[in-house]
Amino acid sequence: ELEAHLHPQAQLRLIEYLQNEIAERSAVQLIMTTHSPNLASKVKLDNLIICKGDKAFPMGSDFTELEKGDYLFLERFLDVTKANLFFAHGVILVEGDAENILIPVIADILGKPLTKHGVSVVNVQNTAFLRYSKIFKRKPDEEIGVKVAVVTDNDIKPDSGLSAQEIADKRTEKEAKYNGQEIKTFISPDWTLEYDIALSGLKKEFYTAVLQAEKIQNSDTYGLTPAKITEVNQTVETDFTTWTLEHKTGQEIAKAIYEDYMFEKKISKAITAQCFAVLLKEGENIKVKIENDENLEYLVDAINYVTA
Repeated sequence: ELEAHLHPQAQLRLIEYLQNEIAERSAVQLIMTTHSPNLASKVKLDNLIICKGDKAFPMGSDFTELEKGDYLFLERFLDVTKANLFFAHGVILVEGDAENILIPVIADILGKPLTKHGVSVVNVQNTAFLRYSKIFKRKPDEEIGVKVAVVTDNDIKPDSGLSAQEIADKRTEKEAKYNGQEIKTFISPDWTLEYDIALSGLKKEFYTAVLQAEKIQNSDTYGLTPAKITEVNQTVETDFTTWTLEHKTGQEIAKAIYEDYMFEKKISKAITAQCFAVLLKEGENIKVKIENDENLEYLVDAINYVTA
């Protein structure tokens, strides 16, 4: 285990040296074991072998559904953070910072901490789920034993003009794209994660987080003083009272929160998620609200799948 007593930079230098040396000596084979995501991210993917239980699963092209372009892509973007997936008992693939921040918090609230279950959340930072998920798809159809949940947005605006059947067909198409073996796709019911939260029973907490994020972004010190928190809370109560008196629908409120702030005012989704995570941890009856809300069901189902 080469990482023993070596700091991360030394690990990377060593593995580069060894790979270069082996490349020049065709008659030499080097076998090493590691628990280091630093090394796993640096070794060429087709040279990796995942050992799980009493079996070994080579990552070469003869054994996975990865294509040549996938290998090249993953060599560029499979960094040390994402390489945690090689050591996980379960994986949740997400497309952005908000999901990366919130899903572990929600799992804790549900009583299913991801670290306890050996689950890694991997933020692919786009929608390139297929490349990462195919790491776990085996050509001989021999499952590795790692459940993978792909958590993604529906990405269909409420006013898209599509029929219910067309929307259902698009969801089915997206699921079919990623599903297979132990990989299962969980899609937001409406538009995006943030929009669906704004539709949920946690809409007031989420709106509070959005306004807190706005204060933080507009602050020179990125601080959130008690006075600013009080001001935000007062604004939330005033706006929700107004929306109630105006008989705003849930969809209208969600669009006001999501479009007016996150689109028009460009409020950071990551900062909003950080603020929202704090409110979730401090709130009352949050677990019950999450478990019984159809807008959040896909997140609950994804967590339950990988922790089962």
